[in-house]
Amino acid sequence: MTYSIGEFSKIVGLSDHTLRFYEKEGLIKVNRDENNVRVYSDENKLWIESLLHLKNTGMPLKDMKQFAMWGHVGDTTMEERLALLKNHRKKVVEELEKLHRSLEHLDNKITFYENELGDCFSKN
Repeated sequence: MTYSIGEFSKIVGLSDHTLRFYEKEGLIKVNRDENNVRVYSDENKLWIESLLHLKNTGMPLKDMKQFAMWGHVGDTTMEERLALLKNHRKKVVEELEKLHRSLEHLDNKITFYENELGDCFSKN
């Protein structure tokens, strides 16, 4: 199935402006019709979903661009893409561990204040 930029932006939850930016930056390749109008496909949808997952995990734009460039080249860049993804995954795991430690600290503080406030109320 094919979509206009307006239809596609609603499907993927990105603005027309963002889709144009992604195309300009080489993150996505978009076909054009005989009138040079962008025509998006279901394949574009799957690719955008992958890019958004990378973005949501904090992958820098330059790495996303590199990943996309290698993806557009094809199977000869699979090793490079795998290495990039493994390196990024390592960073995501480190960030998750850091967030988990901070969350534990936050939970401990909440418990402390709840206990302190509980003690204050029971003394009155």
